[in-house]
Amino acid sequence: MRCDVCDTKIPPGADRCPNCGYRVRHSSTATHTLATSANYPEPEVFKPKRNKKIYIPRREKSRDRSQRTKTSTFRKYIIFIVALIAVVQMASVFIGNIVTDYNSHNYTEFSGESLQEGIDNGDDDGTMQIALDYENDLKTFFSDELLLQDVEADENYYIYGDNLSASTNVYGSDDVINLTASISFQNQEPYHQSITLSWNNQGTIRENDLNLDQAQIEKINEKFNIDIFGAIEEYKSKLKVDEDDNTRFVVSDYKDDESIYLSESYGIDDEYFIYLSLGQDIGDN
Repeated sequence: MRCDVCDTKIPPGADRCPNCGYRVRHSSTATHTLATSANYPEPEVFKPKRNKKIYIPRREKSRDRSQRTKTSTFRKYIIFIVALIAVVQMASVFIGNIVTDYNSHNYTEFSGESLQEGIDNGDDDGTMQIALDYENDLKTFFSDELLLQDVEADENYYIYGDNLSASTNVYGSDDVINLTASISFQNQEPYHQSITLSWNNQGTIRENDLNLDQAQIEKINEKFNIDIFGAIEEYKSKLKVDEDDNTRFVVSDYKDDESIYLSESYGIDDEYFIYLSLGQDIGDN
């Protein structure tokens, strides 16, 4: 038999544990007399082994202390959040005063997408109306003269103080080419244009004919006062392998009032994707 408290082996006939003095259950009168002899004295204080001690009061105190700590921490968080909200509100008021003062000195920055909306709001000095008229003219040119499909346009304007600028981009395509005309305006006239043309060519343009319609290109040249064939002829021999992509060849040149970017990328079935962008300043700005 073993003690229920300390698991010490109890000698036969004993009714108490020789280690902790725990009374064995259901002992007889004879064994009880033997257990209370000099060899097995009745302990004055019941002292279980240390590894069996249970500190319930301490645990309760620790739990209470932990609960108080959590409550205190939660209150600190609440106070911090309230203080942070107050600081943000004060900063918003301060920044709002700065913006109001900034605007009152006529240093307003503003941008918008619809030219007509800017005109209707009274923001136009004549520049947006000219840009809008030019955009409508280009859309007609793309559709009726070049016979391009899916003709679309996007536009925007920008105001800084007393300066206003506007721009329009007109897109169109057919079975061969994709064409984009981007025109910027300021002081009631256009001041910069960028004409972008892309198509698939059978073989590299360095060694093969251009897969472009001669009459169509001539109309584009005349409309925008550029020379597409001349630019390709001048720069195609300068195409070099792109450092980041060995399947693409690029060349670019930037001058005071004009720029050119030409690239060709190898595709499939011996086709090359050609991309040409010609930019130049126009008008008197």
